[in-house]
Amino acid sequence: MTLLSKILLVLVLFASIAFMGFAAVSAVGGPNWSKEKDALTDYIFEHQTGENPTWSVKTRRGGEQLSTSPVLAKVIVAAQKHKLQQQNEKLDQVTKTIEPLEKTIKNWELINKVDVAAMEEKATELQQKIVQVDQQINQLANEGIKIGQQTLEVNQEASERRADVFRLRDQIDEIRNERFLADQQQKTLRDYIDRIQGKVQRLQRQKESLEKVVRAPGINVEETKELSQK
Repeated sequence: MTLLSKILLVLVLFASIAFMGFAAVSAVGGPNWSKEKDALTDYIFEHQTGENPTWSVKTRRGGEQLSTSPVLAKVIVAAQKHKLQQQNEKLDQVTKTIEPLEKTIKNWELINKVDVAAMEEKATELQQKIVQVDQQINQLANEGIKIGQQTLEVNQEASERRADVFRLRDQIDEIRNERFLADQQQKTLRDYIDRIQGKVQRLQRQKESLEKVVRAPGINVEETKELSQK
C-alpha cells in the first residue's frame, strides 16, 4: 500500500467518524418533532402503519388534506407553512384596511377639531350659565331666609292675634254676662215700675173719686175721709 493510499484511508476514516457524530448530534439535539406536532392544535396528524408507513396532515376545521410523507418532519413543515400562509393572508387583509382606516381617522380628526372648538365654546357658555344659576340660587337662598324670618314674624304676630282673639272672646263673654244681668235688672225695674204705675193709677182714680165726692152737694166730710182712707 502506497503512502497516498494510507493518507486517503485515514481521511475516509475521520470523515466517517465526523459524519457519524453529525448524525448523532442531529438525532439527539435536533428539533423535537413530536412536541412540534402537539403544538399544532389546528391540524390533525395521522400515522398509517404497514409495509410503507406514512404520515399525513389535514386541517381540523374543514378537513383539508395538506401533505402525506413517510417523514414526520415533512408533514409538520407543510402544516407550519399552511399556518404561516393563513397568517400572511390575514395580515394582508388587515394591511389593506389600514389605508382606508387612516383616511377615515384623518376625516374624523378634522371633524373632531370642529366639534372640539364648538364644544369648548359651548362649555364656556355653560360655565357662564352655571355661574349665573349659582348666583340665582344664592339669591333665592337669601330670599328664602328672609321669607323664613318673615314667616316667623307672621307666626308670632298670628299667635299674638290669637291671644287677642281669646282675650276679646273673654271680654265678649263678660259683656254678655253683664248684659244678661243688666237685662234681668231692667226687667226687675220694669216690673217694679209697672207695679208703682199701677199704684199711681189706683191713687189717681181714688183722688178723682174723692174730688167728685167733695164737689157733690150734701156729702158729709167725715164720710169723705172714710172713703179716702179706704
